[in-house]
Amino acid sequence: METDLNRCKRCGQCMSVCPVYQTTFREADVARGKLALLECVEAGTMRWSDRLGEILSRCLLCGACAQVCASRVETNLMIQSGRQRLFEIEKSGKSQSAVLRSIREGDLTAKILLKGGALLQALVCKKIPETSGLHLRFPLSFFTERSTVPHVAWTPFLDAFRPEPDVRVEGPRVGFFVGCGANYLFPDMAWALVRILRHVGAVLVVPEDQVCCGLPAYVSGDTDTARKLAQKNIEVFESMELDAVLTVCASCGSHLKTLASLFADDPSSRDAAASMAQKHMDAMTFLVDHLGFETYLKALEPGGRPNKTRPLRVAYHDPCHLRIGQGITQAPRRLLEAVPGVQLIEASHPGQCCGHGGDFNLSHFPLSMKILDRRMEDFEKVKPDRIVTGCTGCLLQFAEGISRRGLAGRFEVCHPLVLVEKAIASCRTPAQHRESLPVFQARRTDAGQ
Repeated sequence: METDLNRCKRCGQCMSVCPVYQTTFREADVARGKLALLECVEAGTMRWSDRLGEILSRCLLCGACAQVCASRVETNLMIQSGRQRLFEIEKSGKSQSAVLRSIREGDLTAKILLKGGALLQALVCKKIPETSGLHLRFPLSFFTERSTVPHVAWTPFLDAFRPEPDVRVEGPRVGFFVGCGANYLFPDMAWALVRILRHVGAVLVVPEDQVCCGLPAYVSGDTDTARKLAQKNIEVFESMELDAVLTVCASCGSHLKTLASLFADDPSSRDAAASMAQKHMDAMTFLVDHLGFETYLKALEPGGRPNKTRPLRVAYHDPCHLRIGQGITQAPRRLLEAVPGVQLIEASHPGQCCGHGGDFNLSHFPLSMKILDRRMEDFEKVKPDRIVTGCTGCLLQFAEGISRRGLAGRFEVCHPLVLVEKAIASCRTPAQHRESLPVFQARRTDAGQ
């Protein structure tokens, strides 16, 4: 790590893109400040400490700084490496459920029980397994500081899903990595993908033994747990003979894309991880770049009487884990532009982070809300009916933003695929066009943008 730290020239380019620094204007909150501190630790002039851990935690790991770095320093990886080192030094129970720990300490009040509702009960009563990253995402503070608490599906998607007979052998054989957010909190986005893929004749494989992608554990510094979860998912998916492995959550997808980096010292596991990463695709990219689905959507005919009401105004938010982590910006927009009855509108600063950042939202909630406020101001200026985004963390963040700013009933938030599936359900499909859907082609080497 020392060589990479020394490559930072302190030019300050990272200051121009860091959502945290642009909110606090503190040198320690920008990448070059954090790297300077880590360099001092490596040189032995400073020790690892709780204060350093707090500084390293004030990072969204959005990757914007690494994207603009003139010296090509992988700043987000350096910060993550520092978190890992601190976790290894401390190992003070970070992997256990903060909710359960709070209960043991007698810090659970009737007010919190009422406010938390189903999500809290699901976490406490093991409805959501301890291996899920949701236990790291939702400690007790989550239920006391927020104005909204997400509903939990009492029948998670993976429990409710039933495969269809595998008889349409001419279609692509597609695996679906669901992720904790889509499984427990936003099953509508998972079901939307299922219905779309079945509509186009894909053979859908949803392994019931899949587990959390491991990203929440990884960003907290618990790399061992992240590796164990990755190995389980690799084992589950590698025997399925799949053409592609799809995700609907940008955070899960970004983590799957980099799985091989978890096994730098284990060649056999690294190769298996790289193979799974190579098959991974964001679901929206798969539909647009490999099925030409936007052409299919444009040919849909409205069902029933012609709808003369104004189109649904939709503003798309780029998740950092999709825009930066996977290099995808155009596929979601192309998909939305093709949806009948939808008008895609662009808000200012399309690459602006929403401020969620997983654990960052929990550890630094007030700061997270300040970053969100800037993004919400962008959307309020264009007055959309829907804010749509392809990341469960962003969905949670915007639901909170809508509630805090008194916009409930005026704005709604959902995944793009939810809009797509509703359009298909309400329209007629010309028979000749249904038959013209292209078959799956081998994965392209470019990003399709």
